[in-house]
Amino acid sequence: MSAHVRLRQRAMTRRFWRHALPSIMAMLVSGAYYLIDGIFVGHYVGAAGLAGINLVYPVIMVLIGLAAMVSMGTATAISFQQGARQPGLARQALVNGLWLLGLLGTVAPLLLHHWHTDILLALGIQQGSDTWRQASDYLGWIGAGTLLLASNLAVPYLLRNDGRPRLAMVLVSGGALLNILLNYIMIGRLGLGLVGTAQATLISEGVVSLLGLGYFFTRHARLRLGWHQLLPRVRLMPGLLFSGLPSLIAQFNLGMLLLLHNLQLMVYGSVKDLAGFTVAGYTEAVFIVILQGLAFGIQPLISQAAGAGRHRDLSFLMAMGLKVALLYGVAVWLLVQLLPQPVAMLYTGSQDGELLAAAVRSLTLNLAAIPLEGIIMFGIVLLQSMTRTRQALLISVAKTLLLLPLIFWLPLQWGRDGVLLAQPATVLLLTPPLCWLLWREWRRLKGAYAPQARPGTRPSLPRHQQLIEHS
Repeated sequence: MSAHVRLRQRAMTRRFWRHALPSIMAMLVSGAYYLIDGIFVGHYVGAAGLAGINLVYPVIMVLIGLAAMVSMGTATAISFQQGARQPGLARQALVNGLWLLGLLGTVAPLLLHHWHTDILLALGIQQGSDTWRQASDYLGWIGAGTLLLASNLAVPYLLRNDGRPRLAMVLVSGGALLNILLNYIMIGRLGLGLVGTAQATLISEGVVSLLGLGYFFTRHARLRLGWHQLLPRVRLMPGLLFSGLPSLIAQFNLGMLLLLHNLQLMVYGSVKDLAGFTVAGYTEAVFIVILQGLAFGIQPLISQAAGAGRHRDLSFLMAMGLKVALLYGVAVWLLVQLLPQPVAMLYTGSQDGELLAAAVRSLTLNLAAIPLEGIIMFGIVLLQSMTRTRQALLISVAKTLLLLPLIFWLPLQWGRDGVLLAQPATVLLLTPPLCWLLWREWRRLKGAYAPQARPGTRPSLPRHQQLIEHS
């Protein structure tokens, strides 16, 4: 390895962590929004309020998934075009993303308002009950504020891809602190219940959205926007949405995973088993949020390297990211497998022995393949960032198709434990094809080191990107 290559890799390592660490912090804080809501509702509203949030949360996950699809598709397009030295197309991707967020924020509230009662009935909530009233209030307000929810989610993606990961972290952290303060005022002091917590969340998200999106109209933005540049190019939007589609599928997988496990545990287990599975879910959520912070943090670097045809940098980032993801996953796996009881007691305490035993069982079985789960999640984002959207989509859909039969067949063989083993079994079956796809990309990049592209030439684009640019 030449001295130039070593210096380049050291520089890329510094950039790797300079982007990853603020993103990890921002993801941790961003995930705290609804956790904060739950804490205040649990203390000041009670069981009906918590049940109301939990029952309508699958609907909110759909909104988050749609926002993530727009955000990830926009972010990938921006960085890819920046790497290809096409600032005009990068700016157009940003403009198209803003229009799509506006469209989502307009259409979703209308649909949710029209089918409001039908949705609550489909979720199994008893009409006229206290839980119905709480769930209806929360869904009504959050649904009406879809634009703020979606924009708040998009801000960190867009700022990171404009080279401002620290600003993204500051804004998201500030929004979380504001959310805490407003929840205390509206629920703890004014007694507004779920209406108050929904309003507190939307105000916080609105402040972050206004500051984050407003940044792009200032002189500090690399992709500075003027009012005359806000015309959309509709023909480019399908490609942008296609690039972000795996993010929507991933969110759908998460919601379906939670729903099916809950249903099956109520059939093959007890309420204590369901509560124990919740402990495993919280632990996995912390693991996934940190890993998402890593993946989304280095996404701009990967997309820019792919757009510029810097194959050596791309292969280095790919290898480093996978190594960090694997080491982190193994560390969490060792913690869970060697010390499951102390981990479980963080959530359950030691008073209820049956609940503690159920939580330990869920941790050791349901998270048995968590290092590979991390590789799959990171690998999907990696493929998206490299504009290998079809491969990322294939893995995302395959995860759903594998889980469906396993969640029903394994409990027939092993009962409650079969339910808990469905997810690790899915991960084990999905890891070999993902590793093959990543290995194929690795070999392609290695083979592209030489001969180098002639100065001034642009890298080859995936077929769907070529069709978009020529349209």
